[in-house]
Amino acid sequence: MSDDFQGTPPAPEMPPVAPMGGASGPASDNSKIFAALGYVIWPVALVAMLMDPYKNEVWLKTHAVQALGLNLAIWVLSLVTMPILGLGGLVGLAGFVYTIILAIKAYNGESIEVPVVYGLVKQYI
Repeated sequence: MSDDFQGTPPAPEMPPVAPMGGASGPASDNSKIFAALGYVIWPVALVAMLMDPYKNEVWLKTHAVQALGLNLAIWVLSLVTMPILGLGGLVGLAGFVYTIILAIKAYNGESIEVPVVYGLVKQYI
């Protein structure tokens, strides 16, 4: 094989992506568990925001605030659509499935910005 072989150039490096709310990632496995459970069981998100070692962690606090906002939005939409269209149960079920998906992503350590909800709650993070 000769030295003058011209292969394809290396792929350019991806630019760094700014994490949500300035959070760099979970500080521990416990943070990932609290973030994941907070989406599915909203009181866990509230507890995570108030517990001493976790309340100052930006990544977990961002997930917890989004989880609370999302669960509130799902609850309100379910109540509003129940008498109007009779679809409150479907809205609640779809919201629950979405929270499961977000919980899996949070457990994997991903930084997530929930559309619309993040814009409304980012001032509380």
